Amino acid sequence: MLNRTSERRPAEAQNSKQGWYEMNTSKIRLLLWGGCLGAIILFAGDMLFYGEWGLARGWSHDYFLSMMAKVAPWRLHLGSITGPVGVGFVLLGMLGLWFCCRTAAPRLAALMLALFYVGLLFLLLQHGIYGPMGFAIRFCGGSSDAVAQILKLEHILLTPVTPVWYVGAAIWIFLTLWKKASVPRWTILLCPLLITGRLEFALVYVPAPLGLPLYDGWGNIVDMIWFAVLALTYKGLEIKSGIAESA
Repeated sequence: MLNRTSERRPAEAQNSKQGWYEMNTSKIRLLLWGGCLGAIILFAGDMLFYGEWGLARGWSHDYFLSMMAKVAPWRLHLGSITGPVGVGFVLLGMLGLWFCCRTAAPRLAALMLALFYVGLLFLLLQHGIYGPMGFAIRFCGGSSDAVAQILKLEHILLTPVTPVWYVGAAIWIFLTLWKKASVPRWTILLCPLLITGRLEFALVYVPAPLGLPLYDGWGNIVDMIWFAVLALTYKGLEIKSGIAESA
């Protein structure tokens, strides 16, 4: 009797550690919807920082600085808060992407998740500097050394984001085409790697008042659509832990 109890305890301990791992279709879809919500929050943050109605055809760096110079301080404060909140939800969405394909291709899925997480950490820092940048433009002027240094910092933060993000998205496209992601192949057409930089040029022809906000927040809009479509089209895969199997 003692031997049987001692034999069961290691298995029970192992199953208890696997409890966090139990997932199902609804939970994975919920994670993907979390990514969509995060993109909405980040879009709202961008609009708080420099959003206004108008045409995007006349957009320039000087026009960007002039927009931020007119932003009220409360918008800069609130916009800064949206950064960690929005990125937190997007991280949940990326975790949902990992769960979509981790069973069929665990190593590639882990690499994809790591790349996306690294990119989002740098993106969080980049988003957070817009609050200080707005105050610097407002009180020191757009041509001040303070603004120049903040813009230089933004460039440094964005430098590693692009290659990391592109490689992670390329892995996702490969896994989707390989039928390892439990979503239809056509969803790759909505991947930010294929849409964000391809259609942005056309937004300058969108009439006012929607042209400028669409142009300024296009990256986040694409992420919203991508996560929403993935959540709606995810085929579902039951991932059960030892606890569920023993029950």
